[in-house]
Amino acid sequence: MTAGNEGNTKRPLDVASIRNDFPSLSHCNSNGQSIVWLDNSATTQKPRCVIDALTDFYTNYNANVHRGYYEWGQRATEAYEGTRKRLADFIHADAAEEIIFTRGATEALNALAEIIGQRYFQPNDEVIVTELEHHSNQIPWQMQQTKRGIRIKGWRLEEDGRLDPLRLEELLTPKTKLLAFSHLSNVLGLIPPVKDIIKRAHANGTLVVIDAAQALAHVAIDVKDLDCDFLVGSAHKAYGPTGAGFFYGKRALLETLPPYHGGGTMMETVEIDRFTPAEVPFRFEAGTPPIADIIGFGFAIDYLRQFDWEALSKHEEDVVQYAEERLSALPFIRLAPCPTRRTAVVSFLVDGLHPHDVASLVCDDNIALRAGFHCCQPLMKRLGYPSGLVRASFGLYNTREDVDRLVAALERAVRVFKK
Repeated sequence: MTAGNEGNTKRPLDVASIRNDFPSLSHCNSNGQSIVWLDNSATTQKPRCVIDALTDFYTNYNANVHRGYYEWGQRATEAYEGTRKRLADFIHADAAEEIIFTRGATEALNALAEIIGQRYFQPNDEVIVTELEHHSNQIPWQMQQTKRGIRIKGWRLEEDGRLDPLRLEELLTPKTKLLAFSHLSNVLGLIPPVKDIIKRAHANGTLVVIDAAQALAHVAIDVKDLDCDFLVGSAHKAYGPTGAGFFYGKRALLETLPPYHGGGTMMETVEIDRFTPAEVPFRFEAGTPPIADIIGFGFAIDYLRQFDWEALSKHEEDVVQYAEERLSALPFIRLAPCPTRRTAVVSFLVDGLHPHDVASLVCDDNIALRAGFHCCQPLMKRLGYPSGLVRASFGLYNTREDVDRLVAALERAVRVFKK
């Protein structure tokens, strides 16, 4: 597949064919068992087109971007900026300039915390974060609390894991400058009422940052329809390379914000004692970026866009619902709560077994799970999971057969433990 080659005809959602696109899924353990990759919330596997894009760059036109007039430099810049355009189209931004590249979602959230903090935060201002959040959407704001004297307010979950927008109304005050929350929980698979939340925050004059690191590969995102002020994402959770991410911002807001890193590209002019920042987006992209990874990200976007999104979502929903049904039927399994349809994630406990032991025992059957706090310690504390949870997280290449192998592995693990 050629990056940027987007036709109107969508590729049929043939999961067997899709799995053949991912070389890593053919690997087997010493017992001849192929891997069941159920750690997609941590990172996804990469299709051949993404792998080939990285190889092609380093083999055929390895050069820095926005600098060289020679052929390789021009080709690298064109490919790099092509990803910016395709990503803007993918999330329905108004312009490519509203996309700022980073080295991941964590860096994007830290960057936003700093540049928003410089521009907007005063002592005793308030930032609201929810108990659902990954640490990457908590700690950067806590660091602003230390640095600028703001106050962090926690949006408490209901007993069933739900975010009640009425509780947000109780938290909002004239001092609330920003609300940061996840589009999709990496632990519960919960999607909160995103548009309703944004509308309530904006009615209070509060800026909204959405962490879409988990959502990008599973949910059709339209930033104009959502009306979010900022949104962050990561390539490696959406079938792209590690080391690449982004944040989106409304251009009118981005143009009010200062740089947060200094160096090449982010300046217009430089004197010995002063500089003039470059225009958006370059003022936020100092130094040499992860060029190959950003280019690979563009190929991952193209890979996703070749499928009908509704068909893709229905397939993932079917596998997740099947996992929920099979796991809930096991007498030794306790599922984590989710008051809405689970998306991409099913987290659970096995009675009598520590989550880490469960994840270790199923390795013998070549099942890749994640266990622990999943970088969500406040959430685990709120829901009463002092040792964390086991998490099975799904992608477009997972099948009901993967779920059956997981269930068989869990049954074997319990038998082994009871001996």
